[in-house]
Amino acid sequence: MSKNSELDQLKNLVDEFERLDNLILEVEGIRSGDTTIDKQALRQALGQALSVKIEIKRILSHSEPINIDRKLSEKLKKIRDNYGYSTDIVIQALGEITGNAISQEEEEDIDVAMRLHDEGAIDYVDEGYYKRLLQFGTLILGESLPENFTYNFKNLRKCFALGLSEVTIIYCRVVIETGCFMALERTGRIKSANEVQDFREYSLYALMNSIKNDVYVYNWKKAKKAIKRANDILHTKRNKIVVDDVEAFEVIQDTFAFLEDLFSGSARRKRIY
Repeated sequence: MSKNSELDQLKNLVDEFERLDNLILEVEGIRSGDTTIDKQALRQALGQALSVKIEIKRILSHSEPINIDRKLSEKLKKIRDNYGYSTDIVIQALGEITGNAISQEEEEDIDVAMRLHDEGAIDYVDEGYYKRLLQFGTLILGESLPENFTYNFKNLRKCFALGLSEVTIIYCRVVIETGCFMALERTGRIKSANEVQDFREYSLYALMNSIKNDVYVYNWKKAKKAIKRANDILHTKRNKIVVDDVEAFEVIQDTFAFLEDLFSGSARRKRIY
C-alpha cells in the first residue's frame, strides 16, 4: 500500500470512527448518567466504534513515522493513546465500575496461534505480541524523517512487541539520540561534512543540552527520564533490573512525547532543509 493510499484510508477510518463515537452519546441514559442505560445499545455502539478503532491502530502498528497535517495528527494521537473520545470516557468509567480495566487493544476474533504461524514467529512470540503492537502504534509527526531514524524506530517497535522490556527502554535511548542529532543537523548546529567533527555526536548529554530550547520543558524532562532509565539498565553492575510491559510502555510514551514535539514542524525552529 502506498503512503498516499494509506493516509486516505486512515482519514476515512477516522471519519467513520468519529461518527460511531458520536452515536455512543445517543444511547439512552449515557448523557444523564443515570442507571437506566440501555446496556444492549451501549454494547453495540461501543463494539462498532472499537472495531473501527482497532482497524486504525492496526494500520498505525505497521506504519513508519507518519508526516501529516496538524488536524488529522491530533485525532490519530488521541486514537492511538486512548483519550478524548466518548469511547475512551465510557470504557474508563466501565472499568472503574467493574474493577477490571478494559483494553482497547484486544482483538477478540483474532486467531493468535494461526497468525503467528503464518508469520513464522510462533516459536518466540507470546500471545501479548499483537496487543503490544497495537498499543505501540507509530510516531505522528509534522516532518519526514530519513531511513536511519526509521530503521531504529522499527527496531524499537519490534522490541516492545516481542516483550523485550529492558531492550525496549535501551532502544528508546537510541531513537532519542538519533532524533537529537538529526534535529541539530537539520538546523545547521551540527555540521555533517566529513572534514568537520562535532564532539556532541559522541555525547547524548551534550546533544540533549543543545536541543533543550527546541522543545517544551516537560517533554525534554520526559526524554531525560527515559535516558536515565536506559542508563540504569545499561550500566547496572550489582543489582538485577527487571522491567515489565507497563514500565516499558511508559518510557515509550515519554519518548514519543519528546520526538513528536521535536519534529512537529513547529515554526519555533528554522530548518535548513
